[in-house]
Amino acid sequence: MKYNRSQSFIVLLGFIHFVCWNGSLVDSDTKDKRPDVNFYGTIEDHNKTFKVEDILIGGRYQDIAVYPTISKSKKINTDQKEQVDPKQNKALIDLHEIKSIELKHPDHPTASTIEINKRDYIEIIITSINDTRKDYLIETSRKVTCKEIDKGPKDTKEEVLVERELNMIHIKKMTIKGYKSIKEKDQHKEYGVTTSHNKHQKHEISKDTSNILDQIEKNVKDLSHDNPSTLEQMKSSILTLLKTLREQLQKILNMLQ
Repeated sequence: MKYNRSQSFIVLLGFIHFVCWNGSLVDSDTKDKRPDVNFYGTIEDHNKTFKVEDILIGGRYQDIAVYPTISKSKKINTDQKEQVDPKQNKALIDLHEIKSIELKHPDHPTASTIEINKRDYIEIIITSINDTRKDYLIETSRKVTCKEIDKGPKDTKEEVLVERELNMIHIKKMTIKGYKSIKEKDQHKEYGVTTSHNKHQKHEISKDTSNILDQIEKNVKDLSHDNPSTLEQMKSSILTLLKTLREQLQKILNMLQ
């Protein structure tokens, strides 16, 4: 299939919009809407440990804000607290990269709390999938939503999903066991796509996407040379963007496998 220059740039913009925005923030106003990626695992609160699905922190599974720790033993006056406001130096984490999140003092949660600028934070330890551990702060009131997997009626083997909403201070430990695409699951249910056929479709999508990107890259290189300085800057920026876009698309395809 041939693409002219205008069509190619429209395709590029469409892919950028998809990669940057798809699925990272779930519409909290729609109660029945599930996140497009189902992160599942276990949560241990101060009463029990239970299996969960559809884990979200503050309505997100990507770009979740956490903050650097501040020593509780260090005396900080009001002016200094404003200067070290955690929100001015945040890190963004993704559940794809997280193995577990736990309270630094799970049996004494109040020992992990720090008040800064009249806002309560709690100390947490985040363990990545590479087993690196780092200490962070997060608001004690940050909401974690999920669906608890509960046993159904005795006469059936079906499980029941129960909506749960907890503040971070009430979660001793959250463990991410894995994730799966809800969209892919729904597609199988609606169209009855077999696994082998689905893999073939993914291969075709990957090949077509690569061809489209190659065509865009070729068109960029063939741009007019009326203004060499501006042209070179534009070409360099777009080619760099294309490289990043390729990597992001590959991650999406790998996730769907």
